[in-house]
Amino acid sequence: MAQDVIDLANLIGVERFAVVGHDWGARIAYTLAALFPERTSCIAGLALAYQPRGEFHLGSFVQSKQFWYQFFQCTDAGAGAVRRNPVEFARIQWDTWSPEGWFKEEDFQAVSRSFQSPDWAEITLNGYRSRYLTSEVVDHRYDELQQRLQKTVQIQIPTLMIQGASDYCDLPSGSEGQENNFLNGYTRTLLTGVGHFPHREAPGEVADAVLRLLSAAA
Repeated sequence: MAQDVIDLANLIGVERFAVVGHDWGARIAYTLAALFPERTSCIAGLALAYQPRGEFHLGSFVQSKQFWYQFFQCTDAGAGAVRRNPVEFARIQWDTWSPEGWFKEEDFQAVSRSFQSPDWAEITLNGYRSRYLTSEVVDHRYDELQQRLQKTVQIQIPTLMIQGASDYCDLPSGSEGQENNFLNGYTRTLLTGVGHFPHREAPGEVADAVLRLLSAAA
């Protein structure tokens, strides 16, 4: 997905750009900063901490408990359930990753149309199963990028990390103490009463923080 961003930027003639991403989008932002620092002016990662070398770690047992949905997808029965009823599977995440009341029913109904695309289930399943199952098919066109990523620990561009203090998916403790991984400025912002979707739950605060980052990096 990081290479997709570079390919798109090349196609439309954008040489250098800032990246703001949530969850998987945050992972893409960190990967772009690690592999293509000459193309990225600054990044903001929402709800997901940086993972040096692109390595995924389970963290504490408490964090592993929150990742039940990942392990569920790694079973054949779980994968089958996600394919059969992706909307119900996604709804559990919306209902449990943040404090109650953060979204309206019509919001979920609008977004749920995307969950019903066959591509959504297959991409989601492959993304999580490839973390844990060595038998899962990966695209070997990106092996060279993966090898480069595995050698990269420190990020060279200004970075903002925003997380909800009530994130019940990626626990806030997992994003603590990362300052030494950033060579050109790092800010971690924790939003009180906000869960896993800070850009939807506290859009004003997120926008203000991102604008400060963009202004400083300009």
